[in-house]
Amino acid sequence: MIRKVVVALISSLLFCVVLAWFNYIPAAQQQPNTYYWSFFSLVAIYLIYAIPVYVVGGVPVSIGIEALNRQIAWANPVIVYLFRFIAYAVAGMLLMIMFQFVTSAGTLTNSLLSSGAVWGMLASLLYLHVWLISFQVVKEKRRVW
Repeated sequence: MIRKVVVALISSLLFCVVLAWFNYIPAAQQQPNTYYWSFFSLVAIYLIYAIPVYVVGGVPVSIGIEALNRQIAWANPVIVYLFRFIAYAVAGMLLMIMFQFVTSAGTLTNSLLSSGAVWGMLASLLYLHVWLISFQVVKEKRRVW
């Protein structure tokens, strides 16, 4: 559980840095007498929205996906990875659609639905891969009685 929350925080930070990198306008390209957000301001603003979605929405969904994965208990690691990939992608899309529905006061447009779904899918797949990498970085000790 603690690992999932830490991974959610790391994933949200990585996601927001990449998103801010896409939206940041360098000083050389800025128009005079026009306000532009700094890179770190963009990251901070995006984190305000991303952290609750990752922690409140993503961690419980991840626990559910992993519980379902344990119930099915496939032996082939490729099948397990494909199941997780598809499940996290669908869950990320649905979470982002729900988040946009809540923040837009119950009105969804077609363009809002498609762009949010793609970003939600990318965010959830980033979470999945950071979570998988965390097992390579921090190996759990086996308890032998």
